[in-house]
Amino acid sequence: MYLFINKISRRVFIIHNNKELIPEKLSFSRIFGYALGAIPTTLYAGIFTLCYIELFYDDLGLAWELFIIGQIIYMIINALNDPLLGQLSDRTNREKWGSRRKIYIKYGAPIWALTFLIIWWPWSYTNQMIIFIHYIISICSFDTMLTLVVLCWMALLPESTSDIDTRNRMNFWAGILGFFAALPVILIYTLKNTNYFAFQIANIVVAIISTICLLIVAKLGIERPEYQRDEVFPLFKSIKETVKRKSFLIFIGFNFCMVFNTAIGISYVFTYLYIFGLTDLSNLLYLIGGFFLIYAGIGYTANIICIKLRKKYGMRNIILKFGSIKVIISLITFLLLLDPILMPFIWIGFALLTFFGGYGVFTYPLMTLSMDEDEVINKTRREGMFLGINALFTKPADSLGPIVATIILESFGYVTGEGFPPQPASALLGIKILFLIVPAIVTGISLIFIYFYPLHGEKLKKMEEQLEKIHKQKRERLFKENNKTNQ
Repeated sequence: MYLFINKISRRVFIIHNNKELIPEKLSFSRIFGYALGAIPTTLYAGIFTLCYIELFYDDLGLAWELFIIGQIIYMIINALNDPLLGQLSDRTNREKWGSRRKIYIKYGAPIWALTFLIIWWPWSYTNQMIIFIHYIISICSFDTMLTLVVLCWMALLPESTSDIDTRNRMNFWAGILGFFAALPVILIYTLKNTNYFAFQIANIVVAIISTICLLIVAKLGIERPEYQRDEVFPLFKSIKETVKRKSFLIFIGFNFCMVFNTAIGISYVFTYLYIFGLTDLSNLLYLIGGFFLIYAGIGYTANIICIKLRKKYGMRNIILKFGSIKVIISLITFLLLLDPILMPFIWIGFALLTFFGGYGVFTYPLMTLSMDEDEVINKTRREGMFLGINALFTKPADSLGPIVATIILESFGYVTGEGFPPQPASALLGIKILFLIVPAIVTGISLIFIYFYPLHGEKLKKMEEQLEKIHKQKRERLFKENNKTNQ
């Protein structure tokens, strides 16, 4: 493997095994190859998030006390496995395996598929303890493999390019593919409530498609050789250096709120359908389709607008402005829905909330800036540990959200049961609070964090200039080393 510099175009190519040319400026095929990872992520996570709570809590009737105990166990495992698996990826022997990211995507894909499938075959329909054991084992094993594969997939994005606009485009295209992957999720969710055997077969198809997509990602994904020679920190030093970054700690606070809202925003769709006009199963598909078309269609349109506005206003300012408007709309919509006559307004309110939540496209690229800042300081890239520490603090929100939501629903008299049993007025009020008030409060808190985020304006520009110098030095060092090897 050696480096070739085209002095005319000033483009840098990495020649790997005398076969593969990888330009410093990414081609669309490379961007699209990375984005394919969003298909299994969306399919698996979408079906899991939409269905696992309903399956164990609603359909199998797991006692709410056992459900919350399970969420606490899940929260602990969910948090701890991320930094450990991130460090595993960062420290993987590159010489032996030829990779520290793609190797786990390639071989982890079929194992992740198996952990996904075991969730949907109940071990018991009546025994509370067996249902509880199945609940714990299945969701924890699924999350462990999700963490390993998705963490390595996400780590490929900042390693592929240091240009923030290219990262935003990669993240956007991942979002587009995620949108198309979300469409069958709607159908599969509907099958769960109408034909469970067909639901199980559909999940087998999902597992096969997802495995193929991840194998393609492992083929086309980029791990730049100039970073493979970076110093590898031991575990505790890596953790220490990661949490020293002020920008990263502030981002964690912001992202915790984002994850919390996502956890209650999608997992409890089966309750939100009541305030969107659910009467019986006859209009279930229509409501779910409308819900997700707005969520994805308007959401990704807003993503495009936010990306276009980034150069003029910056990510931080867009988040602050859009987020503030989102909070106001949430509160106004809640007050309007207190009058039953105005219930149809929920669709307009939801559309506006989705649009002004379009700044979510910046969430992961915002975190990559902390990785860049760390490279400027320590001269090494450690995406795995950053992703792991981020998850250590934010993954608990995946469980905290459902815990808070379950307590609210139980407090307001939500009626559980197979299908969609009628709900009392008190339960409908609780659902409105869960859908509008809780996210508004959490979004407001997230804006406090982002207000103090330091990497913007001139400071960000200066950091990007320093980063480019470091990358140039690494490429030149690799060029010299490989020239000596080839002589």
